[in-house]
Amino acid sequence: MASNELVLTSSGRDLLCGTIADPVRSSVSQGWHGVLLEFFSGASADFTAVFANHGIRVQLNGCMGVYQRFEGKSLDSKMRRGDLVVSPAGIPKTFQHRGGDGDFVVVHLAPALLKDIVDDWTEARFGSVELTHAFCTRDPKMERLALALCDEYRTEDVASGVCAEALASQLAVQLLRRYWKAGTAADPPADGLSRKALARAIEYIETNLADDLTIQDVADALSMSAGRFAHAFRNSIGLAPHRYVIERRIELAKRLLLETNLPIANLATRAGFSTHAHFCVTFHRMVGLTPGQYRRAS
Repeated sequence: MASNELVLTSSGRDLLCGTIADPVRSSVSQGWHGVLLEFFSGASADFTAVFANHGIRVQLNGCMGVYQRFEGKSLDSKMRRGDLVVSPAGIPKTFQHRGGDGDFVVVHLAPALLKDIVDDWTEARFGSVELTHAFCTRDPKMERLALALCDEYRTEDVASGVCAEALASQLAVQLLRRYWKAGTAADPPADGLSRKALARAIEYIETNLADDLTIQDVADALSMSAGRFAHAFRNSIGLAPHRYVIERRIELAKRLLLETNLPIANLATRAGFSTHAHFCVTFHRMVGLTPGQYRRAS
């Protein structure tokens, strides 16, 4: 990296809602340019966030149930050793860990690093570099480079920084070869919500899940019309507000089923459903089990 040299001092994770455990260790003290490693061990997570950096998650061992949602698409999968997730910068992403255990590393790459490489490849000058998302994929070369970065982190000798930054450049090239598409989508769509407005909307929804929540209620909290809010919210995260609320209510219901002994009829109201029947039908449609079956199976 030349004029865009940048020491990453944080993951650039902007939490919109939910919680994530702190990494057990990271490379922040190494002062590497363009790359940062975060190591997690059996970390619990249920959050929606926007990342300032491109992220590559590599499962190091074990098996973890992971739910992901990105731009309206979702996947509930088991991540095993060598499985990867590619998360582009600048777009909201939801992660939930659903059982299992294991260690994983997240490699954060500065967008400026990828942009410098693209500028070297072509005479065109792109305003930003947009990557496609990968939920759970395999890439032996990318895995080897990520593991080599982990080795340099553990080495900590006089050459480890130079080697780490060289490996980061190789990893960025591999990322571009497989996932790059030229564009400027790192910024929210012109007809989407700003990051601040999206965070306010999600916070309002999370706080009022148990209530008789309407799109108008959320729109009022943002001083917008219901129609404009619904359109902008969908453009921002790829889901209609109603669908997002239902998904979050189902996740709340799952937690209540596992963490409390509440009767299912009472639990339905706590999760924001108007009737027990509506809750059971919706839960079965989205989860594939009745609430009782889910409680007994977990």
